[in-house]
Amino acid sequence: MHVEHFMTKNPVACDANEPVEGVARLMRDKGVGCVVVLRNGRVAGIVTDRQLALGVLGEGLGADTPVEDVMTSDPACLTEQDNLFSAIDTMRSAGVVRRVPVVNAKKELLGIVSISDIAPIAKDLIDAILLEDLHHSTSEAQILTGAKRIVKEIRRPTKLDKLMPEQETRPVTEATPGVDEARRSRR
Repeated sequence: MHVEHFMTKNPVACDANEPVEGVARLMRDKGVGCVVVLRNGRVAGIVTDRQLALGVLGEGLGADTPVEDVMTSDPACLTEQDNLFSAIDTMRSAGVVRRVPVVNAKKELLGIVSISDIAPIAKDLIDAILLEDLHHSTSEAQILTGAKRIVKEIRRPTKLDKLMPEQETRPVTEATPGVDEARRSRR
């Protein structure tokens, strides 16, 4: 499944020179936790509500600080043709990020993929794999139950097959007197 099928189209974006106060209001008004930052119409970075709180308030920066001062520059990006597995791998290899912008060849913003977009698809995929594995295991169990018919042919160990306590400590390579002769007589 390609990213274009599960990405969020038209994500919230702002210009790199936008003051952090305006970006915080944009997040509040749109009900989002991150904003993609653009420079000349191309993805330049991404900023999260956590970065605003820690990077601005935690560092004592002013409300007029440009968002580019606290954003993650050059974030990992996906294309519409990337698949689910490459999206997961990109999120993991980029430092376990929760959101990744989707761009075209010119790095123009097309959408965004978040962990909440992937989670339901991954759950369905895992369920399908487990169901297939369960079906395969059930088939194997039916084959194994057919083995009960030939169990009668398999001989159970007898007392003669057991070693005496003093013989159990001997190396296997040594001949065990009495036991070897008993085994040969049964054959």
